[in-house]
Amino acid sequence: MTAEPAALGLDAGPWAARRARAQELRERHPFADELLTLYLALLAVQEDAWSEFRESPPDPEQLPRWAADRVLPAVVQATVAAGPAALRQAASSHLAAGTAEDALAGWLASADLDAVDRYLARASLAPLLEALGERAGEACPVRADGVDGAVCPRCGGLPQVSCVAATGESLVSGGRSLLCARCESSWSCSRSICPACGESGEARLTTYSERWGSDAPPLFPHLRIAGCETCGRYLIEVDMERDPRAVPEVDELVALPLDLHAADQGLTKVTPNLMGF
Repeated sequence: MTAEPAALGLDAGPWAARRARAQELRERHPFADELLTLYLALLAVQEDAWSEFRESPPDPEQLPRWAADRVLPAVVQATVAAGPAALRQAASSHLAAGTAEDALAGWLASADLDAVDRYLARASLAPLLEALGERAGEACPVRADGVDGAVCPRCGGLPQVSCVAATGESLVSGGRSLLCARCESSWSCSRSICPACGESGEARLTTYSERWGSDAPPLFPHLRIAGCETCGRYLIEVDMERDPRAVPEVDELVALPLDLHAADQGLTKVTPNLMGF
């Protein structure tokens, strides 16, 4: 019998937790079946890329070429096998166009890409930046525009999701961390400022929980919209006190009803997630 990585004392990474949570949420939320089926297919590709990259990482400056050669074709293959029809066709066309390496380099440099290039670049490169750890910034030549404390200190990326820690005490609120949309690292950020513009006026920082006027229990009791009236931006916020089993980067993917509600309120997400929402 082959020993499991954990038994060998090796770092098995975040993949098992992400996979288990995606499978759980897919069963719980049928509306997210297609999205999470694609996400699970991508996880298999990303885990393999993460493992291979950690064994023999190239110079960070060579990341776009390495990913274009070794990861992107598998991302497209997974997308064709598990993605929606329009994305399957678009992903294949973008790969055939032969401009993949430029798009991947553009994503690392915070360039404005179309939705398909952004999806392919992020799916291909994010696990590699995660594997680089503290060196992720060496592969990202441009820091995103953002206020102090609200841009990833490791790679200069924008936050994807806000996470409030569990404290175990009903009257004590936990601290907030932000999860990077580029390298998946997290860092502390005050709950009293907007991560997009730095607004600190309490009256301008708004939260929307799930209150649709229905007697049915909420779909997402641990999720809310953390918005700002000054800049009109928002993040999905995950309250770990309400659901300690949550995996923020996975739970954020299924919060589409909240994203639609945020759009109705005139808010725009700080950065779209992997699936473009």
